[in-house]
Amino acid sequence: MKKQIFITIALTFLLAFGVKADPVVTVTIDDVVKQPGTVLVPVFVDFSDAPGGGVGSIELTITFDNDVLTEFIGPQNEAIAPGDWVHPKGDVGNEFKINWSDYDNPSTLDGKLFDLEFEYAGGYSPLTFVDKNIAGESEIGGESDAEVVTATFNDGSITQAPPIPIALWSMLIGFGLISLFTLKRSARNR
Repeated sequence: MKKQIFITIALTFLLAFGVKADPVVTVTIDDVVKQPGTVLVPVFVDFSDAPGGGVGSIELTITFDNDVLTEFIGPQNEAIAPGDWVHPKGDVGNEFKINWSDYDNPSTLDGKLFDLEFEYAGGYSPLTFVDKNIAGESEIGGESDAEVVTATFNDGSITQAPPIPIALWSMLIGFGLISLFTLKRSARNR
């Protein structure tokens, strides 16, 4: 009898405290390889399994290396509610925040949310979510203002692409000169 009571109590604790809710939405910053200049870094989401049928708010705080990514321009190509995004520029030298909310029209998006646009000097920079699932930092809200949705946040990065080898440039220039010479010669022979 004591053994059955102990097992019942142990199972109750395991079920009550040991089972964590699985994340139901994801936010992922892509890993990109680009040449220096203006660069777009995609951010993907999967809100399709959000409880209650959708996500009503998004708050993302992201850090980056400001020696590599010299300016955060803002989100581009937004997939939901264009114009409702707020992105304070220059809050902290290596951090920015993006907020969006529309509780009247919750999102069930599964795909690209937007592109982060930067001026890129070259090199490597991680793009890291700050304080994942923490209010006021990086969190996803459900259909009501009081509801928080458990989310998985996947950090990303940008890495400089290797330059095009000089031999390839030489081939392209050589092919262009040969083509130009052939065209001029055939035009003279007419």
